[in-house]
Amino acid sequence: MARFLSRAGTNIDDLERQLARVGSNENENDTSADEANLHAAAGKVAGETTALLTGDHAQYTQIGMRGDAGGRKRRDEHRSGGVRKLGTWDGVFMPVMLSIWGILVYVRMGYFLSQVGVAGTVASFVCGYLTTTMTTLSISAISTNGTVKGGGPYYMLSRSLGPEFGGSIGLMFYAGTLLSAVLNTVAFVEPLLSNFGQAQGDVSHLFPEGTNWHILYSSILFTLCTVVCLTGAQVFARASTVLSTFIIASTGMILLSFAARQPFVDVEKSVYYTSWSMDTFRENLWPDLRPITEGRPSETIGSVLGVLFPACIGIMAGASMSASLRKPSKSIPKGTLWAVLLTFVLYMAIVLCLGATTRRVTLRENFNVLQEINVLPIIVPVGAIITGVTSTLSGVLSSASVLQAIAKDDLFAFLRPLKQRAGSDSMTRAILTTYAFGQMAFFVGDTNAVAPFTTMFNLIMFAFVNLACLVLKLAASVNFRPTFHYFKAWTACLGALGCFTIMCVVDVVSALVSTGVVTVLFLYVHYTCPPKAWGDVTQSLIYHQCRKYMLRLDLRKDHVKFWRPQILLLVHNPRSSLQLIRFCNALKKGGLYVIGHVIKGDFHLMLPEFRLQEAAWLKLVDVLRVKAFVNLTVAPSDDQGARSIAFGAGLGGMRPNIVVLGFLNRGLEAQASGEALPTDEIRLNDPIDAMSYVRIIEDVMAMGKAVGVAYGFSKLELFPTGGASSDTVLPLAGAAAGNKQYIDLWPIQIGTATVRPAGGQHSAYLTNFDSYVMVLQLGTVLHLVPYWARRFTLRVMCFVEHQCDVAEEARRVAKLLRDLRVDAELHVHHLRDSGLATYDEARVASQKPVLPPNAKPLSMAMGSARDQPLSPTGFSMRVNLPMPWRYEAKRSADPSDSTLVRGSSSSSSSESESESDSSSEMPASDAQGLSRRQSAQRAGNRLNLGAILHKPELASPRRRSDGSMVLTNFYSRTFAGLRRSGDSGTARGRKGKRSSQRNLAESGGNQSEATVAGGGEELEFNDMAVKTQNRILNELMRRQSGGSTRLIFTTLQAPEPGTSASSEQADDYLDDVDVLASNLPPVFLVHATSLTVTTSL
Repeated sequence: MARFLSRAGTNIDDLERQLARVGSNENENDTSADEANLHAAAGKVAGETTALLTGDHAQYTQIGMRGDAGGRKRRDEHRSGGVRKLGTWDGVFMPVMLSIWGILVYVRMGYFLSQVGVAGTVASFVCGYLTTTMTTLSISAISTNGTVKGGGPYYMLSRSLGPEFGGSIGLMFYAGTLLSAVLNTVAFVEPLLSNFGQAQGDVSHLFPEGTNWHILYSSILFTLCTVVCLTGAQVFARASTVLSTFIIASTGMILLSFAARQPFVDVEKSVYYTSWSMDTFRENLWPDLRPITEGRPSETIGSVLGVLFPACIGIMAGASMSASLRKPSKSIPKGTLWAVLLTFVLYMAIVLCLGATTRRVTLRENFNVLQEINVLPIIVPVGAIITGVTSTLSGVLSSASVLQAIAKDDLFAFLRPLKQRAGSDSMTRAILTTYAFGQMAFFVGDTNAVAPFTTMFNLIMFAFVNLACLVLKLAASVNFRPTFHYFKAWTACLGALGCFTIMCVVDVVSALVSTGVVTVLFLYVHYTCPPKAWGDVTQSLIYHQCRKYMLRLDLRKDHVKFWRPQILLLVHNPRSSLQLIRFCNALKKGGLYVIGHVIKGDFHLMLPEFRLQEAAWLKLVDVLRVKAFVNLTVAPSDDQGARSIAFGAGLGGMRPNIVVLGFLNRGLEAQASGEALPTDEIRLNDPIDAMSYVRIIEDVMAMGKAVGVAYGFSKLELFPTGGASSDTVLPLAGAAAGNKQYIDLWPIQIGTATVRPAGGQHSAYLTNFDSYVMVLQLGTVLHLVPYWARRFTLRVMCFVEHQCDVAEEARRVAKLLRDLRVDAELHVHHLRDSGLATYDEARVASQKPVLPPNAKPLSMAMGSARDQPLSPTGFSMRVNLPMPWRYEAKRSADPSDSTLVRGSSSSSSSESESESDSSSEMPASDAQGLSRRQSAQRAGNRLNLGAILHKPELASPRRRSDGSMVLTNFYSRTFAGLRRSGDSGTARGRKGKRSSQRNLAESGGNQSEATVAGGGEELEFNDMAVKTQNRILNELMRRQSGGSTRLIFTTLQAPEPGTSASSEQADDYLDDVDVLASNLPPVFLVHATSLTVTTSL
């Protein structure tokens, strides 16, 4: 027994490392490992955990020693002075502040005030900082929801939000960071030329001016920065602190100049500095939108905001330093928020001071105004140039590292050439790719042309960060518990709405295009990216939504009008069931599809096998591209496992209503397949025996579910790649062009023989419409699938016994197909005089018995025989019975038996007659040739099919607790009509005489063929043994559905209760099914327990 341990803190470090490994790919070299490897890794971790919990004392001692040694080693490293970690000030605050405080302060502050005034500039900064602050709250929530490691903002976002959000946001972050570097490079040229240009240089006249020269200078600076990134980035990183001092000094001198500078005027440079003046402040207060140069359109609020917003970005710099921070979860939110607050205050101070001291004409005509009014003018261009260089360097490095990280994670196939070999940290390929994109961006234009693109990409990145955090919050994931308590769902929502609003204000078309690009990237990763063990925020949202709507999917509100196939496929050997798995995927038609498999054995011994098989089966579903759930169970026997799966499959209103089994493999070899499957290595169970197989069918029927048996589906070729093999029944690829191929539906009525125990003299056949309709329904559903609709024609194949009944049956079935909206060809065949050898032999083989061979007397529990309801005792194929419910009775000559079923009334009889189809009456000439049984059927069973389908509840018999049916009034009315159509006296004698005369005429006078020796009454199809009926139907199907027929749907006979208790009876039942479906194309046999279609609106 496991022991308790004291001093848990000894092994806390090991626990923390284990918790950090859960759900991450920290140690994997190739993130493209498939899902099976991930499951194997999970199984390994689970096995280690199990060993830890169940191991002996030696294991505990070993773990404790390892933990103590690891702790001492880490303490020694700490004391010896390892790599110095950064705190909040130097690790987050300074990088974020310097990133936000960009070059636009030096070159575009006058432009903002001259166009939108003080009020518009303040409002623009407030909007920009509101969105960045809300995004900062979202980033802070992510960074405090676990241990943040190295990898920068992309790594943090992708591991927190999943590959879809991580990949799409990562590419937008890459583009925004790259364009920010390009913007700083382009803006760098303006102070360079204003001080050293040949025409306008204040310090010297060195550099030529012009558009092409401007692009050349930008390209040269970007090239130099790229070279530094490739060779001496570490040297520059050490000097970054010194360089940042010049930026802080220039900012301080700008603010100091507003207080120290006296009013002056420089007409040559259009500088009118009034110092502090309320008149100047009023002049600059409100917007005055004008063209910045002649020949250009007037500026708009959107264009100004597009140039201004890049001055608010840079909040991701702190997250980029996560690997170098002592406490990332604490430093990132604290340092970022303080940097955002300080830069906002500085921006507001400069805006208010510049608007109150400098006239609008100066702001409009001289963008270099901060240098002109500075007490030390040279400090401003020095600060601007240093800002441009440092921002360009950091932009190139940051964007290249993001691109390399995305390529390493293998999210996009087009980035795989950038992926470095395992163990290499070189960013050479990513830096060169970034350099190429940056050089192309210089042709966009000047600062005002590049800035809007920078704005769009950063805004879309911020928007999706907020949106993803909102999803995390709304999904109520229990493990999303950030220690940063200022993040709320409304802050993320406000941030996302603010970003989309600013995007639309800047440019609606660009906003839509940017959103579309991110959406396409999201979907690309979703559908093409290999599985990742990072966790996915979309799964949390899907779970939340599914749970909510599953609760609203009430099983009690289920209606036949909205029925659809919900399939549970029980698979024994996946190799031999490939085509059946694909077939059921097409048959489900948007419904639930569950693949079940039983692992036989002891529960505890089979658990490791269960984990391995679960991963293999899930991978098989992916390989076959079927939309199915996998449900495995461990049970001591196949039938117990199948019962468990059938009971537990589904949830709420989504539960299987059809259980499909492949026909029992009785020594037949499965068709070989060349494709390798993930399930090839799993442990297969021993072949299922006949009793267990039949018991599964009985259990499913007892649950009230339909049963489908797939016979010969290993021969079904659904997706051929070439010519069909010679042993394939369905050579789709080899079929001649233009030849029709068919799906044949053989709906056959199943009659249940019912008797009373008083001498066994009264018998009846009770049949329902459920299985008949489901055959038509499933065939139609399959034909709705484009693959099957393009290649096959649907046919309905019916049969009657006598040729004179063909026209009437065709008329009735055609009306049924119209009512059910089944678009199919109709063919009606007759058995007699059609050359069916099995039928002709069976007709004269023996005398017809009083009861069907599989009928059993009904035992009396209490009361008289007349008080006992009819109970189904056996099943037999029925033919030539009026739809939808068909009864046949043989009556005794005893006139004292006046009723078959209690509860019938004249009103119900009249109702049946009023609902009958008037066209069902036969001409007198035809009626004269009918037997007594046929005359009774036609007179007593005229029920309108449309009325039954319009009220499907009439067709659902009530059942007792033991599963036997209790006849409703609908049954009673039918039996009452049947009783009134009969004759209680000399019916048998008249019938025998008429039948003999008619059969003698049909047989050409050959008395030996038309009658049975000793009985004088010929044997009809309805009275033949089940196996004989199946032989006849098999011959008929082989004749009519041979050649171009590729698939057959027909009715499955249910086993008699207790069949599974006897090995002999189970074998006989399977032999009957085998006789029916052998030597045919793949046959799908169906037995239903309820109606699946209605004609009511």
